[in-house]
Amino acid sequence: MRRTPAKVNLYLTVGDLRPSDGRHNIQTVFYPYWRVVDQLAVTPNPVGKGMTLELSGRSIPGGGNPRENLACRAVEAYCRKFGIPADFHITLQKAIPVGGGMGGGSSDAGAALLEVDDLMHLATPRELHGIAAELGADVPLFLNPVPSLATGIGDILTPMEDFPELQLLAIYPGFASPVAWAYKNWKRPEDAAPMPFPPPADVNWANYLWNDLGFAVEEKYPPIHEAIAALKDHGARNAIVSGSGSSVFGIFDSAEMREQARTALSRDWETV
Repeated sequence: MRRTPAKVNLYLTVGDLRPSDGRHNIQTVFYPYWRVVDQLAVTPNPVGKGMTLELSGRSIPGGGNPRENLACRAVEAYCRKFGIPADFHITLQKAIPVGGGMGGGSSDAGAALLEVDDLMHLATPRELHGIAAELGADVPLFLNPVPSLATGIGDILTPMEDFPELQLLAIYPGFASPVAWAYKNWKRPEDAAPMPFPPPADVNWANYLWNDLGFAVEEKYPPIHEAIAALKDHGARNAIVSGSGSSVFGIFDSAEMREQARTALSRDWETV
């Protein structure tokens, strides 16, 4: 089984709509969040059986229907690219929150591409990246889940060398936040602006966290606002929405402070 992480966005600004596809250009810093991982394996099916899915852990929209699962669609896209039958079985243990802005579906899709290519050995890294980008803006990150600067729609990635380990704690408030709504309604406070992109090498991330999508999402869903406040009340230097939400995360000064906050917050929240 391949372990594949969640992600958070330490920094995210929304730019103009692209005429080519109607999607927003963004600038973001992805940080893989290995404290919660999905596990996935791809194995061959008998010829003609097609795609099958065995799912455990969190329930997801579509359940075990391969047609509605992004990991299955990733394997099918790989097979179309190289003209081979899509006869594979995916075993997926789901732990990453669904609809939480932590990249769970994208993580599974990236892992599935790596798994099927380990079996077939047909794709170059550039071809894998191309398939991943067609599946979703976050998917390319999970072909090499390391801290990365990202531009374009999030698919143009530059790994960040010597990135510090951050003491993060995330809260999932228990519901999904639609990506399309967040991008349609994003806004910034009139009295605040993001720091420059890319961040400097010696950045203090507690002072640099920013998410253009988070302000409207926090306003729309009171539990998100409450989760951010709870993280700060329990010692987080700063806390924001990850991606389009609904998950939020805070940054702590030490692992000990993070774990103390986890113990206290877990009484009322799902910490991940």
